[in-house]
Amino acid sequence: MKKSSPAPGKLKLEKPKSSQPSIIVAMDWYDERVLRGIFRYSREHSWHLSPFMANGRFTPNGWPGDGAITCCAPGFEDLIKSLRMPIVDISYIDMPNRIPRVGVDNTAICKMAADHFLNRGYKFFAYYSWEDVPVNILRRDAYFADLRSRGIPREQIFEIKQSARKVLTQWKSHQKDILDQLNNIPRPLSVFTGQDNLAASLIEICTRAGIHVPEEVAVLGVDNIDLLCESSPVPLSSVRTRLEKVGYQAAHQLNRLMKKEINNNAAPTLIAPHAIVSRQSTDILAVDHPAVFIALRYIKAHFGEPITIEDIAAHTGLSKRGLEKAFEQHLTRTPASELRRVRLDKAKRLLTETNDKIESIALDCGYSNSSNLSCAFRRDSKMSPREYRVKFSQNEMQDA
Repeated sequence: MKKSSPAPGKLKLEKPKSSQPSIIVAMDWYDERVLRGIFRYSREHSWHLSPFMANGRFTPNGWPGDGAITCCAPGFEDLIKSLRMPIVDISYIDMPNRIPRVGVDNTAICKMAADHFLNRGYKFFAYYSWEDVPVNILRRDAYFADLRSRGIPREQIFEIKQSARKVLTQWKSHQKDILDQLNNIPRPLSVFTGQDNLAASLIEICTRAGIHVPEEVAVLGVDNIDLLCESSPVPLSSVRTRLEKVGYQAAHQLNRLMKKEINNNAAPTLIAPHAIVSRQSTDILAVDHPAVFIALRYIKAHFGEPITIEDIAAHTGLSKRGLEKAFEQHLTRTPASELRRVRLDKAKRLLTETNDKIESIALDCGYSNSSNLSCAFRRDSKMSPREYRVKFSQNEMQDA
C-alpha cells in the first residue's frame, strides 16, 4: 500500500546527519602560517573548523566537537582539559595531561644559529632570554649546550636578560637595563634572540644608543616574520621555521588520534627548520686578520663570477698557500670551502624563493653550468637542486 503524504504544514524534518568532523582551534598564541597549515589539511579532509573559540575562551555546553588543535599557555590549561575530546597541542609548556604534540625542532634551530655565527668568525656569543616565554628559555638552554659542545669556553658565552615587567613598561629604564648588560660584554658580539620581536627591539635599542648593527652587535631572530624583519631599523636575519608545516602536521596527528591510529602517548613530532634568511643584521664577518677580511669581502662581492682561489689570493696580496693558512687559522676552513658556502647559500635562496630555472641559478651563483651546481649540491645536501627546491620551497607544504 502506498504511504500517504503528511498533511500540509505538518512536514516532519529529520535531523541532518553529517560525517564531516568538527574541529576547534584553541590557541593562546598563533602565527598565520600555522593556521594556514591547519586550514589546508582541513580542506583536504573535509573538516569543519569551528568558530567558537574566536568568541572567547570557552565552548558552548554540549557542543558536539570531534577534536581540537591547541596552543597551551599559562592559565589556558584548564580550558584545554575541559574540552574532553582528542587534542593535539603545538606548545612547549608542561600540561596536566599527556597529549600528542607537534612543534619546531629547537635543537636544530639552535645548531643552525650557532653555525651562522661561527661561520662568520665570532668569538663571543650572547642569548637574549625572556623568562616569561617558555620556548625562549628552551632555546636558550639548547643554544648554550650546542656552543659548549663545540668547545666554546663558558667565559665567551653570555646571557642578556629581558627587563622585569615594571621596567619593561618604561622605555628609558628598559633601554638602560639592556644597554648596561650589553656594555659588559666584549665586542664584536653575536646575539641570538630566539624570537623575532626580541631581536627587533634589541636592534632599536642599539641603533638609538649609537651601537652599530651588525658591526659591533650582530642580531639573529627566529620565525622570519616578514613585517618585523623588514621593518626593523636594520633588517633582521632570522631562522625560517616552516610554521605552515607545523599546523599541517598538527592536523595530521589529530586525524590519526581521532582514528585511534595513535594514542595520547605518541612521541612529539618535530619539524626541522629550513634555513636562515640572511639580512643586514648579521651581514658582517668578525675576523681580525686584514687579508682574510679582504678575501671574505671579495668573495661576497664576486662569488657570482667565475673567480678562482688564485684570484682571491692576488686581491689580498698573499700567496695562495699563505691565504689558505690564514683562513685555516682564523676561520678553520679554506678559501675554497668559503667560496662554495657563499655560492650554495645564494643558490638555496634562489631555489626556494624564485621560479628561476636551475641553469640560470647556476650561472648567477658562479657555476659554469647546472651539472657543476648539482655536484656541489649533492656533496653539501645529499640531494639535487631540484629535490631541494621541492623539499624547501616557499610553499612549505610540498613535503607535508
